[in-house]
Amino acid sequence: MPRKPYEFPEEGELVIGKVKEINPHSAVIELLEYPGKEGMVHISEVARKWVRDIRNFVKPSQIVVALVLQVDEKKNFIALSLKRVNQRDKEKKLKEYRREEKAEKMLELVAKELKITLDEAYEKIGFFLYEEFGEMYKGFLTAREKPELLIKKGLDKKYAEIVKKIAEKAIEIREREFKAEIELKCFEGDGINRIKKVLNAIKKKFGVEIKYIASPKYMLVLKHKDPKKAEKILEQIEKFGEKEAKKLKCEFSMKRVK
Repeated sequence: MPRKPYEFPEEGELVIGKVKEINPHSAVIELLEYPGKEGMVHISEVARKWVRDIRNFVKPSQIVVALVLQVDEKKNFIALSLKRVNQRDKEKKLKEYRREEKAEKMLELVAKELKITLDEAYEKIGFFLYEEFGEMYKGFLTAREKPELLIKKGLDKKYAEIVKKIAEKAIEIREREFKAEIELKCFEGDGINRIKKVLNAIKKKFGVEIKYIASPKYMLVLKHKDPKKAEKILEQIEKFGEKEAKKLKCEFSMKRVK
């Protein structure tokens, strides 16, 4: 299971846990990201309504998202709350944990490549990625595109190259749509044909899709995996469109659509 580089969570932190034990007035939660650590949820912190029987709200082995209320390291005590976690934060935390599960699988492959244990891989690489990027998964994602950034931040070049290699195989970057609204006018006698020539020239050169909205507006759709590269292409399209329109005595303007 994915783990954090710290022994204890911080107060105010959202944690993933599994219900280990249910008592009449509390529940004991095993903290999955902190091996060997458990937290306690008092019955008053289980739900926002009156709780007559705690078993109606938590079940054995149930996976929960909890808010850390108090941490006493000397007493090895961690107080948790379930009722103070809203649905949005719960879903966000669960998505993060699933990403970290994927990252741990990639880290296992890195460990296999280096012929070391998963624990050693965490110490040498996993915790570094977490501390530098906030998530191991984000670290692997960065390694896929910019491995030099990991080296710059202090990761051994040998490790960075292997992390990049594993990330390239494991992470598939999906294409996204980037849109821009074109306004194209032409007042010549054969204006419609001139407009078509400008639009067709853009489609041919950049491989984009252009849809008619309502005269004189058109929607341009560019599909790309890299947002930064997509932005540069849109800038090129704008300059190209202005140039082509000017040659045909048309007026061209373009603005981004989010």
